[in-house]
Amino acid sequence: MDIVRGTNGFDVVHENGNWQLNRDTGFSPTQVTVAAVAACSGYVYDAILEKKRIDYTIENIHADFEQDQEATVRVLKKIEVTFTLKVAPENREKAEKALHLVKKSCPVAMSLDPKIEILEKVIFS
Repeated sequence: MDIVRGTNGFDVVHENGNWQLNRDTGFSPTQVTVAAVAACSGYVYDAILEKKRIDYTIENIHADFEQDQEATVRVLKKIEVTFTLKVAPENREKAEKALHLVKKSCPVAMSLDPKIEILEKVIFS
């Protein structure tokens, strides 16, 4: 992976078009970190639900985050990943219980400082 100086800051080089790492014209590095946790969690949750043979559709993954506003460097303090899931009512409890496996099976989440609180929630549609 290469990162180069682009017209609006730094870009991650990709054969299908560079990805701007600038919060004004793309996503900030912090936002990219949060997105990586959310996407990784989505892939992991997919795998868990498949393994448990639960018929489902992940309709949306929403990520929110908080930074420590009092610290000199505004580090991530909390990441909340919310899955909107379409699943039969009889499987909702199983799908909700499966959430506790997501964080410890996500290599991105496990690579972050353990002081960062990572919460997963599910909303059924």
